[in-house]
Amino acid sequence: IGSYERDIIVPDLRKLPIKVSSVVLGTQTQPVAERNAVSPLARNGTMLVPSLTHVVSTGQPLYFYYEVYEPAIVQSGGPRLLTSIAFFRGRVKTYETPLAEVTRLDAPERKAAIFQYSVPASALKPGYYTCQITVVDDVAGTFAFPRLPLLVRQ
Repeated sequence: IGSYERDIIVPDLRKLPIKVSSVVLGTQTQPVAERNAVSPLARNGTMLVPSLTHVVSTGQPLYFYYEVYEPAIVQSGGPRLLTSIAFFRGRVKTYETPLAEVTRLDAPERKAAIFQYSVPASALKPGYYTCQITVVDDVAGTFAFPRLPLLVRQ
């Protein structure tokens, strides 16, 4: 038995250039009935199971989920958001996902654009990584670079 103590910082979202949710990392999904799918991690009959440790093995798939809230909207009615995920070992980029573009709000009730990524297990060799998510709001001309640690084991 033990305890863990850490300060919680709640940012003032009104002052952030891009409002990005926490990045959820997982290695498995499970089926879920649509009527029971109240979690944002449940979409299209599948739910992402979060990995709290950020430790994966080379044989596991790697899933990422995050949302961008209240992006700037062009006059034609939609946002233009660009995103990708890069993996660094030290200062060396070892893998990067293709750039994805979103031009609609997937969750209009939350004014959110949803991003889901799957990274092949074979893309990363064992070791410590820093995952950097690049999010660009092309309409507003703003950007964000959330990061998270990752350990890939044999």
